[in-house]
Amino acid sequence: MNLLVRLLLLLPGLAPAGAKAQKVPALPASATDLFSLSAAPCTADGYFVTIHAGEFVRPDGRTFPVPTGHLLEGSWGASGTRWAVGDEQQPAPTHLRMLWFSYAEDKFYEGDFALPQAKIHELLQQGYWDMEKQRPATYNMLVVCTIPKGGVVLWLGGTNQTLIGRFQGHPANVDFKEFYGPANRAKLLQEVQAQMPPGAQQQTAAGTGAGTWDEYLRRYPWKIEISQPMTLYKYSVSYVNAERTRDPLSRDLGPYRQQLLAASPKPVPCKLHLYGQAEHGARYQVRLNPVDEAETMAAFEQLSRANPQSPITLFVDVSKDFKKGTLTLRNERQQIPLLKTQVQLFDEN
Repeated sequence: MNLLVRLLLLLPGLAPAGAKAQKVPALPASATDLFSLSAAPCTADGYFVTIHAGEFVRPDGRTFPVPTGHLLEGSWGASGTRWAVGDEQQPAPTHLRMLWFSYAEDKFYEGDFALPQAKIHELLQQGYWDMEKQRPATYNMLVVCTIPKGGVVLWLGGTNQTLIGRFQGHPANVDFKEFYGPANRAKLLQEVQAQMPPGAQQQTAAGTGAGTWDEYLRRYPWKIEISQPMTLYKYSVSYVNAERTRDPLSRDLGPYRQQLLAASPKPVPCKLHLYGQAEHGARYQVRLNPVDEAETMAAFEQLSRANPQSPITLFVDVSKDFKKGTLTLRNERQQIPLLKTQVQLFDEN
């Protein structure tokens, strides 16, 4: 086939007589299904940054923005900054591109991150069951968080929040004046860094800041157990990695209960509200809010290090009258009392 014929075949309606039509492969549902979805940026608490360019890339090559130009001060896994993208809906994106400046490190970072697009689409399509409104719902934002040393963490957020992944950017060779004009760099850094919490400043100076946030992403095989028999009918759990579960994936509460009552890989919890019915019919709430982060993370790490394959139980010892409770982290060989977390009990009747 000569060059002219090949070119004609590429032009609709101009293929020569007798030429076979070229079939255009159908796009998968993950590239065409649309959802109300926008981006929401944040940063590791105390590590101030400004995102100067950011966008999510769709399967069709179009983009939608990550809000830029704001001084972000924290709110790990949560954002108060969102830009409306009109009534246009979005498919699950394939890439995230960003350029940002870290005031803590006096450094620009950038990255073009390939996203698990099929996983994002599956989560959006599945959604969850809104227990309050008794109807299906799904995620509505992509929460983008920078962490020290050029890291970026991404979640799908809504009533529930699910981790998508942790990505690594790299230092960018950018002229400071391109974004800050005639501003005195040293003076600006001094002013912004003075507002940072002392802990963040110390960790930045020591070069240890990123470790804390990566530790939050660790998962352990654990479950919760309550000493007094009670049927769990609802719960809300938030984790140190900024994931949270409040609604089940469907009306079927069986898998929803098993997520907590059976040992499975999960991050360390930081808040936990359990709603259950005791054998005598009364309903109670068991509340761990907040869970002492340092003590609990250290206990999980200690048990895991000693017996990596042994499931861990977060054991709530509740008195028979549901008035008092204590907390212990244990496995088949060892138990560690969690003395800094208060167990609160409420009569839901």
